[in-house]
Amino acid sequence: MKISEISSRFTTDQDRLNFSGVDLDPIVTELGTPLFIYDAETIKDKYNYLRDNLPSQVDIFYAMKANSNIAIIKLLTSLGAGIEVASEGELYACKKAGVNPRNIVFGGPSKTDSDIETAIDMGIYALNAESLGEIRRINRIATTKGVVMDVELRINPEFEIAGVAVSLGGGSKKFGMDTEQLDTIIKEVLTFKGVRLQGIHIFAGTGINNSEGFLSNLENCFRIAKELNDNFFKVESIDVGGGIGIPYNNSDPEFIIDGLKGKISNLIKQYPFIKENGTRIITEPGRYLVGQSGVYITQVVDRKISRGREYLLVDGGAQHLLRPALIGVSQPTYNMSKLSSSDSKKYDVGGSLCTSIDFLGKDIDLPVDSDIDDNIAVFCSGAYGYNESMPFFLSHDIAPEVLIYNGKYHIIRPRIKIRDMVDIQSIPKDL
Repeated sequence: MKISEISSRFTTDQDRLNFSGVDLDPIVTELGTPLFIYDAETIKDKYNYLRDNLPSQVDIFYAMKANSNIAIIKLLTSLGAGIEVASEGELYACKKAGVNPRNIVFGGPSKTDSDIETAIDMGIYALNAESLGEIRRINRIATTKGVVMDVELRINPEFEIAGVAVSLGGGSKKFGMDTEQLDTIIKEVLTFKGVRLQGIHIFAGTGINNSEGFLSNLENCFRIAKELNDNFFKVESIDVGGGIGIPYNNSDPEFIIDGLKGKISNLIKQYPFIKENGTRIITEPGRYLVGQSGVYITQVVDRKISRGREYLLVDGGAQHLLRPALIGVSQPTYNMSKLSSSDSKKYDVGGSLCTSIDFLGKDIDLPVDSDIDDNIAVFCSGAYGYNESMPFFLSHDIAPEVLIYNGKYHIIRPRIKIRDMVDIQSIPKDL
């Protein structure tokens, strides 16, 4: 995969890598490695492309679990996105970023009473309830506060989306309420004084890589919503989840949505209740919006050969970017110190952790003369990089985050010194 294929905003000039016209080398020199760098223009491009190819009835809510930095949240909400959160901490980040609470939905299992109270106090658009027990707690807390909380039922459907990387629907799942239980659940919930059933939430899979899968998911969601609208309550929102994937290598298909707007509009027309109710349709992309915007840069500190395999050992690793180790698949990786080199060979790029899984990639084509002090750039690290990492393992410093915005670079999270984390610990006086 060529760098320019990841984002048209990424360019190279000899051995210099640029994001939206900003040379990354001075940033690396100033801040050191490892670090994450994100490009705002790439995020804008992804959002605008999706927005242009969806009907106006469909709202885009950014799934901030992909990258929860408040600068990223502010950027996307300034473009018109709402936010999907899954914790009280993410609600707090939204508050710091100035997000309109009416454009926030709260999903995810195991919500605590504190989560629910904070969501109610903020006045968010909806809580996506995962179980009858959760709805009972929402009702108790809302009733105590003298308010009525809008709730979307998260449903575990019988269908699965073909071709997804990870299925979150069908079979037995910890997510949502089984469709066959809905009759009994809804009848009880309709008696509650502190809850208003507003809509449904179905997140059936992640890694959707084609428009047919996206449309099939929409149609299944609309069908279930119609049944509930006809038999139980007025459905005013349909949250169809997210799960749109991105390509990590040449064999991964890119999600092409040209022409999707007309198909979705025609599908909506087949379900008149959507127009009659003024039903809000929500989709929750995360990785799709920010994944290709980011690069993780780490420096080679050692080079070695072990029984025929060549290794580049770097100062970063799975403590910052866990995904390659977690799923055993590398991301587009380049030696940004030798971008003009033409001859390449296979290397395993290993991190600084004392665990055998700590690799940013194996059998990666990198320049033959890759060596100590070279900077290795791992692309498609804008999503599930910093957020999915295990930063305290082996007590290394936590990598900073940088945003390229309006022709300048901004440190949006400084390097966190592990000494500061040790300093807040304490030893019992009698130990």
